[in-house]
Amino acid sequence: MICTWARRAPALFCLLLLAAVRPAGAAAADRADTTGSAPAWIEGRGENEIVLIHGLGANASIWDDLYPFLSGSFRVYRYELHGHGSTAPLPHATVAAEVAALREWIVAQDLVYPTLVGHGLGGMIAMQYTFDHPADVQRLIMIDAGPRQLADQQQKVEVATRLVEEYDRFVASQFINLSPLPEVNERAVDMALRTDSTTFASLLLSSFDWDLTEELPRQSVPMLVIGSQFYLPEEGSERQYLEQYGFGAARVLNFKRIAQTGHYLMLEKPAYLASVIAVWVRQEELE
Repeated sequence: MICTWARRAPALFCLLLLAAVRPAGAAAADRADTTGSAPAWIEGRGENEIVLIHGLGANASIWDDLYPFLSGSFRVYRYELHGHGSTAPLPHATVAAEVAALREWIVAQDLVYPTLVGHGLGGMIAMQYTFDHPADVQRLIMIDAGPRQLADQQQKVEVATRLVEEYDRFVASQFINLSPLPEVNERAVDMALRTDSTTFASLLLSSFDWDLTEELPRQSVPMLVIGSQFYLPEEGSERQYLEQYGFGAARVLNFKRIAQTGHYLMLEKPAYLASVIAVWVRQEELE
C-alpha cells in the first residue's frame, strides 16, 4: 500500500503511516538527541496565542518557514511531540499520553485561551485536547487531519508485517511521495528516520482505534479544516471527502482547500498557509 501525493481520495490512514515501528534498539543511529524535555519555541507579539503542533515523524522545525508570517500579529508557540526532534520520548507514548503532556505544557507556558493548529497526527492530538478542554481553546485548526482512523484490520496487519520485515524501505516509500517537491520529500524521510522508533510504534498503534466522530455534534469550539490537494484531491468535492474522513456530524464545518500542494503545506506554501490561518482567526475574532 503506497500513498502518493496525487492519489485519489487518500485515506487518513496513509497520513498516519508516515513512519512507524522499528524493532527495539534499531532506531537510526544518527537520529537527533532526545534527552531534553518538550521545548517551547516562542516568537511574535500580540495578545492572541497560536500553538503549532507538527505531525508524526516530523519535528518543530517544520514550522520555520511559516511562523514569521504569523509572528507580526500573534504570539506563536511551536509544540514538539515527545520522541521527535530534540524532545525526549514519553515512557508510554500514546495519543492520550501526548494530549496529557500537551496539557501540562500549556499550563506551564501560562497560555490562556490559545488557538491550536495541528498537522496530521498533531491535528488528532489538537482535536482530542480541544474536546477534553473546550473552555480552554479559542479555535481549532486541523491541517490534513480528521476525527477518526480509516484503516481496517487487514490493512493494519499488512502494514505491521511490512514494518517488521522491511522498515526502512517501507517508511521511505510512504514519505517519499507526500509532496510534489523532491526536496520536501527528502526532508520528510530524513525527519522520519531520525524520530524515536518506539515512540513511532506506540503513537501509530494507539491511533488505530481513535475515533471522535460521536463527540463532534457536541462541540462548539470554532473549527477549520485546511486540506492539501493530497487530502482533498478534487475541487468542488471537498464536503464528500470530509464526510469520508469523519466530519459529517460536525455542527459547523469550515474548510479551505489549498490547490497544488502535497501533505506538507507549511513547507510548500508557508506564506499562503499562514495567511489562511491568520485571516480565519481574525475573522472569528470579529464575529
